[in-house]
Amino acid sequence: MGEITSLTKNTKSFASLRTTIPISMVRQWKLKSKDKLYWEWEVRDSKMVAVVTKHEERPKPSDSKKRKYQ
Repeated sequence: MGEITSLTKNTKSFASLRTTIPISMVRQWKLKSKDKLYWEWEVRDSKMVAVVTKHEERPKPSDSKKRKYQ
């Protein structure tokens, strides 16, 4: 079963939003304050989904991706 979180404005001067991380994710990933999360978009079954990993566990870019952005 999924969980619902609410979004709030991050600051008055920026358009970014913040949300709480559900406690089930905090426990599963052993998250703590100041940990960093890596966000990426993927299309699955014709739907756009966000894929989130702990920053230190994120996939390393391949050489072909590195060349593409240089």
